[in-house]
Amino acid sequence: MKTVVLLLGVMAVSLFGQDSTAHGRYFTPDALPFQDGEKLTFRLRYGFITAGKAVMGVHKTVIRDSVPVYRFKTSARSASGFDWIYKVRDEVNSYVIPGKFYPVRFEKKLREGNYKADLFTDYFPGDSLARVEEIRYHNNMRVRSRKVYDVKVPPFAQDVLSSFYYVRLLPLEPGKPQYLINHEKKKVYDLKVEIYRRETIEVEAGTFRCVVIEPKIKGEGLFQKKGNLKIWLTDDSLRIPVQMTSEILVGHITAELIKIEGVTGTIPARVK
Repeated sequence: MKTVVLLLGVMAVSLFGQDSTAHGRYFTPDALPFQDGEKLTFRLRYGFITAGKAVMGVHKTVIRDSVPVYRFKTSARSASGFDWIYKVRDEVNSYVIPGKFYPVRFEKKLREGNYKADLFTDYFPGDSLARVEEIRYHNNMRVRSRKVYDVKVPPFAQDVLSSFYYVRLLPLEPGKPQYLINHEKKKVYDLKVEIYRRETIEVEAGTFRCVVIEPKIKGEGLFQKKGNLKIWLTDDSLRIPVQMTSEILVGHITAELIKIEGVTGTIPARVK
């Protein structure tokens, strides 16, 4: 299960065309499709086998001298019966400034089998700079290698997790790809999101009308993952992720929404 998918690897944008970013736009709190306390729980399946669980959450907090931010957190862990094959305990965080909606810090902590690594990135949009720290560990968690470096990054570029939440702000029309500037480690690139079709799917959390998208990721994604990723978002203003599938070396992994918490009011795209 080397690709523990939360896969929300991710997406991006273009209300505004090829150079679309949050720059120049301001999103008021009532315009956001998510809210403080949103919690989405997914079952991770390898074929018909339950391989683990993933959780996505939204929290208001503060960072850097009491600057208010949204903390987007996603975590994945293998099921106890799967641990002996490939134990996974992953966590990814993105800290985003409300309003103009851009990240100021990104954290990725991977614990996948013998692979143990951290990635920390601090963003300084006023200086068009990102400071990156990569750490690899031995099995006993002693530091194996560590490197710190600066990367020139356009102001308001998104990280791999913040871009997922950013795309939830946008209208998505089949046949009209979206773009945004994405950053990961030493890479800065235009992340393209294909918008394929609308369809209705049934998962444990209910039956929903969805729009199907595919972000063309050029890096690791959220977890130690490469390959195609398709995401089903509710076809309404909330854009709740309902299902995600990711190809792996043999077969694919599916994340199926099983529980929705912290979402007040009705979900327009819910059929039942």
